[in-house]
Amino acid sequence: MDISLKARAGYFLKRAAAFRPARVWGFARQIAQEQGKWAPPIFVDMLWSAAFRDTAYIDYYEADFALLNRAERKTFMTSLIQHHLATAVNDREIAKTLEDKINFNRAFGDVLGREWMQLDETDAAALAAFAGRHPVIIAKVPVSREGKGVFRYDTAEVQDWEAFRAELIGKGQILIEQPIVQHPYLASYCAGTVNTTRITTYFDGTTVHPLVMVQKFGRGAVSDQFTWGGFFTMLDDDGHSVGPGHTGKHKSSYLVHPESQQSIVDFQVPLWDQVLELVDTAARRIPEVPYVGWDVAVGPDAPVLIEGNWIPGLYETRVSTTGIREGSRPRHERVMGDALRR
Repeated sequence: MDISLKARAGYFLKRAAAFRPARVWGFARQIAQEQGKWAPPIFVDMLWSAAFRDTAYIDYYEADFALLNRAERKTFMTSLIQHHLATAVNDREIAKTLEDKINFNRAFGDVLGREWMQLDETDAAALAAFAGRHPVIIAKVPVSREGKGVFRYDTAEVQDWEAFRAELIGKGQILIEQPIVQHPYLASYCAGTVNTTRITTYFDGTTVHPLVMVQKFGRGAVSDQFTWGGFFTMLDDDGHSVGPGHTGKHKSSYLVHPESQQSIVDFQVPLWDQVLELVDTAARRIPEVPYVGWDVAVGPDAPVLIEGNWIPGLYETRVSTTGIREGSRPRHERVMGDALRR
């Protein structure tokens, strides 16, 4: 699986323009401290990997490349490879259906499992009526990533609905949703956050191939993303954890959830067969965008879709946490290899 010369050249020029020696040296020192190694060789290796191995500095750090040999590194996906795949196979115009959460809700309304409204197309009375049915609401910025545009409000104390509506619109939080009720087993890990499952799929026109499967865990915030303190564990084909959880952003290992003390290594996604059926259905609905990272919430009786990401997001194991020394790249190669030569 090789990146095309055009894609590699573009990446090299972009990285060269953004090169900040102090930032790279900072990563090298952090890696050296965490892994008991000497920083200068890591620094040089990071530069070489960025220039000739399609590996951004953050990818080098998050995938523990300093602990892997060259053959092992080649089994891991990187941001460049994933971005190239996504732009090579996904129709950018159709992908706006996924990029904008309002467009997504319209296209996948029958599998959302929750009520929603577009605030700038309705009035304060409708917002008040919505809150009457759902006193706690989720407000989202329609085009946002990594949970940065997701907020939770308890409307019990709202007195001036016109002012509250204006405040939300002013913040760009125009997508209002009913909170999702998660499966009791998931709630036992963290009841204050909807703990979601990310499944990256590729639809080849006939078969929907699950490529990467991840369970994310929250810490009580509105989102289970890293930006809100969340972490994840990789899953096997049966929806079972393959080892301890980690954040990918710093040295971390979670054998159990820090708050609930529920086992991460023994975790099993409930209703797994239904989860796979749901993403299979979703992937077939938008064949022009075949490579997608789907976020799923498992409810008490069935899974529901939260969103789809046309650039799926990079999730890989960390050998320092799990001991697993092979990434998801071979799985991508088996079904998507031709796309990398476009």
